[in-house]
Amino acid sequence: MIDYNQILFAILISSVVQFTIYFLIKFLSSKGVKSNYFAKQKIHEGEVPRVGGLLFLSSFLITLIIVEINYLLLILPLIFGGLIVFIFSFYEDLKQSLSPYFRLIILFIGSFVFIFFSELPDINISFLQLIKDYEVIKILLFVLSLMLLMNGFNFIDGLNGLSSFNFLSIILSVLYLGYFYDDIFIVNLSVLIIVVAIVVFLLNFPFGRIFLGDSGSYIYALFSGALIIYLFQRHTQLPTLLAMVILSYPITEMLFSIFRKIFLKYSPLRPDVNHLHHLMFKKLHGSLRFRNNLASLMMLPFCIIPFLLTYFSINYNLNDNFIKFVFYFIFYVICYFFLFRSIKKIKSDL
Repeated sequence: MIDYNQILFAILISSVVQFTIYFLIKFLSSKGVKSNYFAKQKIHEGEVPRVGGLLFLSSFLITLIIVEINYLLLILPLIFGGLIVFIFSFYEDLKQSLSPYFRLIILFIGSFVFIFFSELPDINISFLQLIKDYEVIKILLFVLSLMLLMNGFNFIDGLNGLSSFNFLSIILSVLYLGYFYDDIFIVNLSVLIIVVAIVVFLLNFPFGRIFLGDSGSYIYALFSGALIIYLFQRHTQLPTLLAMVILSYPITEMLFSIFRKIFLKYSPLRPDVNHLHHLMFKKLHGSLRFRNNLASLMMLPFCIIPFLLTYFSINYNLNDNFIKFVFYFIFYVICYFFLFRSIKKIKSDL
């Protein structure tokens, strides 16, 4: 099913495109064309270009056209929706001038374009069966889900490699399911995305030559959601809540962050440095880069467990997916409060 010669060709094209763009950006930066990133959640030294989204999307499109041009027509809604999200969020990466509400509007428009022009899977959750005959409600539900997913990915972004670890775990889950069901389209598209994402990952981890930025996080989330929609639409035997298992980490991060911020009585849209990966970073000692990379590696279980749960589901128990997600959520919350109390105790002892 997998053409390894084609994979090698895709790796070559993707690498050439991304390194060409990277060195062009470095050249422009040396000439004074750069942006200064200021944010209280910044945990790195120096000026690092937030161009991971640019490298991924441009390389993906060029590689797709050269290697699998027939797939381009099949995923045009994803391309157009992705371009809408990317253009405005990349501007935000450069200028940091867009309000949170405007960004939500852009996420809505990009998600709506993709969802409206795509064939959607059925939702086989008992209490949502009523919406199956109401297409408008179904579309809005999928749009809202994608928007929440994009924000979940954005919450995760902050450590070298963490977003890429999460993204690759999700795409590997989709790839495995596609391979399990002998779905050539899902397998080839997943492999192509992984090939392109790995080059971005290598530029990001462990040396932090580039960052994903908001544009990269949003594009990763949109592509993750899109592949799951394609997979579940083509294989109706898959239970809807299995998608929640595959996306456990960004969903948990997003839900817990919202609950935490509401409990603390400030806006869920307000960025902070109290996400789980930030606590992991604060717990460690050493240089910024060392703590950044080590914290990312220590967060790996949260990326890997959803893939393991997906493997378990498809091979042993395709049901009880909500329970699997709840166990993951509880594991996350326990780890969060353990780290939070540990850091608080250290501060009180100083």
